[in-house]
Amino acid sequence: MGSAFKENDRYVLPHATAPSLLLKHPTEEQKRRTWTLNHKEWGGALSLQEYLEREPYVTTIPLSRNGGMTHWILTDAAWTPTGEKQTEPVLASCETIRKPVLVANPDGSGSATVTDDIAHGIGSVFTYPEHRGNRYAGRMMNELSPALKSWQTEEKAACSALWSDIGKEYYAKRGWAAFPSLHVEFSVAANDPASQAQTSTTSSSSQGEAEASGVKTTPISYDNLEALCERDEQLLRKQIVRTAVATKRKCVAFVPDHDTMRWHLYRDDFVTSIVFKSSPLPLPPQQLSTASSAKGALAGAEEGRRVWALWSRSYGGSDGDDPAQTVDKNTLYILRLVVEPEATTGDGGLVGDDGDDEDVVAAFAAVMRAALREARTWHLGKVDLWNPSPAARRLVERCGLQHRWVDRGADSIPSMMWYGSEDVRDIEWVANEKYCWC
Repeated sequence: MGSAFKENDRYVLPHATAPSLLLKHPTEEQKRRTWTLNHKEWGGALSLQEYLEREPYVTTIPLSRNGGMTHWILTDAAWTPTGEKQTEPVLASCETIRKPVLVANPDGSGSATVTDDIAHGIGSVFTYPEHRGNRYAGRMMNELSPALKSWQTEEKAACSALWSDIGKEYYAKRGWAAFPSLHVEFSVAANDPASQAQTSTTSSSSQGEAEASGVKTTPISYDNLEALCERDEQLLRKQIVRTAVATKRKCVAFVPDHDTMRWHLYRDDFVTSIVFKSSPLPLPPQQLSTASSAKGALAGAEEGRRVWALWSRSYGGSDGDDPAQTVDKNTLYILRLVVEPEATTGDGGLVGDDGDDEDVVAAFAAVMRAALREARTWHLGKVDLWNPSPAARRLVERCGLQHRWVDRGADSIPSMMWYGSEDVRDIEWVANEKYCWC
């Protein structure tokens, strides 16, 4: 039996448990209406027209293109046109992006096997304003979780993940368990060189040496990005094996490959070109390669002792705001931090108290100072690094920069549904950093 019916020739919304509700892929017209309605939620500094240009553009860039991004809606199969309702109801909507992941499984003999798999990142979960209060988003997620298991794969996806902005409980009740949501925040104002000259926050000699070392950084651009991504993936494959062996738990890591990083960077360039009115819309990929800002920074004298970070910018103002007037709302996010010695040899002897690691501390400090300079240039009030590893945490404490630790409880909560036989709470999420987000 259908769930929708006519009452005086009027379509009546079905109950969230109605059997006629189902997932579909929206038409172009439905996508545009969805973007028009959710612009207020996620448009940020973009006008509606700019947002309506960005969203289709995002489907054409690496990772999203060629079917990498999928749009979903929850609708009612029992709906029929009525006098006042001639268009199919969109009760809730979201989008997913297919992402490569590594899965390491310990074999019990001091080793682990690594397999390449896929995962689905979920974003933009939205209920049309006129349909709120009917629990349609929850029903959509209940339908989506089994659908993604076999979506775009011949076998079964490893997992799906989302980043909750409504706390830790809502999605956890639906199978997406909350994972650590700690980040370290570096205030641009507090780390201004002029103010640091007057106020010292360091206490150890190694911190002072890191500040005074004068380590130079190399900007990361689209020209050298691919080689660094390849190196990062090689290191991560070794790291996930070590973690699986050490914890005796199955481990998963999103692959920080070239396409994944360019997805963030192209999106960032598009938005920033609008905010600063530096390029006409739409911005084609061939112009993105000449964008004026660095995509990250690398420091270290030799391979095996290097540190590098990739970053993107986020503007928290609203349409028409001058970014110089919303600095406290604007953030430079470290997408991915690579500490080469940690990834090469493991965490045990790195960043200890034996005095053999000043070069790594100094390299990390130099990279973070480069990030702070970049943030200052682009009117960003802080630099955030998500879920740093134990070694990275020690680098933070010794780098000589002012910082504070934030354990997020409400926004951008990494959450995962595991499609294997294991309980998701027994899964180690390795490199749970901003680059995983979508």
